[in-house]
Amino acid sequence: MKIFIIEDDKVLRTELIKLLGSYGYECDYSENWQNITQCVLKAAPDLILLDINLPQFDGFFICREIRKQSEVPIIVDRKSGSAGMPRP
Repeated sequence: MKIFIIEDDKVLRTELIKLLGSYGYECDYSENWQNITQCVLKAAPDLILLDINLPQFDGFFICREIRKQSEVPIIVDRKSGSAGMPRP
């Protein structure tokens, strides 16, 4: 199973790749925020892990753009205490 990780925090992304890789998952990512939707679609993942707070576009926008062309499952994440997001 191929998982595409859309996460701007390099430390968190690296840890996710290590953890998921240890369970046999193939992980892919891109730091090309301007063209992230095209990068995801080209990679043809089975699942997307999507952070909401990103540098170029927010995750909601990216999710809508992906949905226009794909039905791949998307798990949305946000970091606790992220700017502009209420805490649970």
